[in-house]
Amino acid sequence: MSVARRAFAVLMVSLLLSPARGLADSPPAPAPAPAPLDAACADDADAPREVAAASSSLSDADGLKALPAVAWKDAVYVLGSPARWTGKDWAIAGGSAVGIVLVSALSDVTARNQTQGHRSGALDELTRVVEPFGSEYSWAVLGAYGVVGLVFHDPDARDTAIDGVLASVLASGIITPSLKLALGRARPTQTDEPLSFHPFRSGYASLPSGHATQAFAVASVISAHSDSVWVGAGAYTLAALVAFARVYHNAHWTSDVAAGALIGTAVGQGVVRVNNRIRSGDGRVQVTFAPILGERDKGAGVTIVF
Repeated sequence: MSVARRAFAVLMVSLLLSPARGLADSPPAPAPAPAPLDAACADDADAPREVAAASSSLSDADGLKALPAVAWKDAVYVLGSPARWTGKDWAIAGGSAVGIVLVSALSDVTARNQTQGHRSGALDELTRVVEPFGSEYSWAVLGAYGVVGLVFHDPDARDTAIDGVLASVLASGIITPSLKLALGRARPTQTDEPLSFHPFRSGYASLPSGHATQAFAVASVISAHSDSVWVGAGAYTLAALVAFARVYHNAHWTSDVAAGALIGTAVGQGVVRVNNRIRSGDGRVQVTFAPILGERDKGAGVTIVF
């Protein structure tokens, strides 16, 4: 790794961790009183995002011990979200899908031609440095938050690491790979036609971008847990640079990284939202399975209550 690349990585990790280190010097704020469940659900439907909640009252040991249960609730919440969507939610999802289609139609080929026709040494170096923040560097950042949280007994840094890992697993490990397989879009290196799709065929995995998904999932979690506008802006700027790097390296179409950004951000914010409710004592998630047995119909039903 070049000196410039190492220096940039250290700078970004230091910048993102600085608020967490500051919090470690003062005692954690007391957790707010639990809100009524109906009000919390209303907040989920109406508020575009929650500002970071107060730090968890759990100790480090209790927080880690509760991690499997939290992970299960996050998975149910995120993966089961479409079952709870209102008409407004479906309209937002449909509008996002239309937006991705418009991006593909209007800018995929143009952006590919522009980035490939205006390469430079400076951009080559910049994109080489930032691209790993959509893969291994993002895990290093979350690991650093975790170390700060455990060593300095900083619950907010610890929760940032936990939420970031869970959001990454759900977004980058489950949702995006499933869509890649189902859609089977060809990469720009495989075709000049952005509408080349080969569903459920191996080797075609352009849409959505995994790097963009990961980068924006981590950025949204860091932003949600920080009161600093600059930390949030820095996290999202870095994620946007990761997305640009994937287009610059001709690994993705512009619409691929746009879709990844939407998925990562939505999952990251959703994980922080539900985990803040859990940590404040209002995170009850009930999952009920019931068999359906009839003369002609057989199956099972599932009920998810938040």
